[in-house]
Amino acid sequence: MKKSLNFMRCIFTSVMVMTLAFAIISCTSSQKDKKITFDKVAVTQAIEKERQVFMDAFNKGDSLGVANCYTSDAKFMPPNQNTASGRDPIQATISGFMKAGASNLTLKAVDVWGDETMAFTEDTWVLKDKEGKEIDHGKALVLWKMEDGKWKLFRDMFNSDLPCSPPPK
Repeated sequence: MKKSLNFMRCIFTSVMVMTLAFAIISCTSSQKDKKITFDKVAVTQAIEKERQVFMDAFNKGDSLGVANCYTSDAKFMPPNQNTASGRDPIQATISGFMKAGASNLTLKAVDVWGDETMAFTEDTWVLKDKEGKEIDHGKALVLWKMEDGKWKLFRDMFNSDLPCSPPPK
């Protein structure tokens, strides 16, 4: 009877070890199968194309065209202002910049990271008035999201490299 009980424990232990081994192997192999590839060159080129669409619309004074470069659930986070969430508020904010005299925007990518559904860019920017005089320049961090087969701006945050204005006295 004692030998029978030991045999049963041995069988039970062997089955448990085998089950655990199969579980570990299957988890490990499924992680290898899900290897994500990121073609940085292709994504950078695609984002550069969309960035050019953005700049062309801005430089033509087309705030609707600029807003359409954003995802439907985008957030635009300019300095010293509230966040504009969604295309209509983004369009209104961009229109305000244009009415204030901003008419020529140049954006340049510094670097790109991400995967096939989300990409992150570090950018520099220069903003000029109608006469070509520089109004401001700075840097930006932008999260791009694939929507309807195109890269669109999902989160857009930037700030100036110029010194802050002194507080009123």
